[in-house]
Amino acid sequence: MNDKEKQNLVASQVKSTLNDAIQGLKIFLVNPVGGLPIFFQGLGEKRALGVGITFGVAYVICIILAFNKFESQGWISEISLFSLVALSITSFLSIAGASFVTRKVFRGAGSIKADIFIAGTALIPISLFILISYFLGLVNLEIIAVFSVIAITYTILMIYTGCNQISKIPANGSALAVSVMLIISGWLFKILVFSNLISK
Repeated sequence: MNDKEKQNLVASQVKSTLNDAIQGLKIFLVNPVGGLPIFFQGLGEKRALGVGITFGVAYVICIILAFNKFESQGWISEISLFSLVALSITSFLSIAGASFVTRKVFRGAGSIKADIFIAGTALIPISLFILISYFLGLVNLEIIAVFSVIAITYTILMIYTGCNQISKIPANGSALAVSVMLIISGWLFKILVFSNLISK
């Protein structure tokens, strides 16, 4: 296979992954909880991994857009692009790592690919909330507060569905698994951030 064929193959795979992500976004906007396991099963683990990473990248882009706007308006303090990207990626990896640990603790099924998919999809409501905040601006704090509650609620519901329907954690343990996953993700995020600061 020559270089041109390799480039065409990569371009085709990227296009296919983007199409999968767009289809997933359409499903989640209509039926974010019930559509999650059906979408995952239809994709298979390999394609689901690509979709999870794509949603993670979208989350990072949303963070960058919002911070740049609010920073230029003087609403938040200045932060370097590298630090912003690093923190965004760290939060994504923390959720994926928490999904992995939680799945092991509660003896669920699945793989790290599924964990990354769960992490990416769990960030969709937050990404949409960030985009809405970006367009509305911080002067519309009441509206943003309403959307923040919706985003948090949907994120928790999607994590629960991921634990129960994808990681196959029993229903009687899935509610506790969500709490454990959120605690672990926060803990992992703190460790990753502090280890990065110390290394500097």
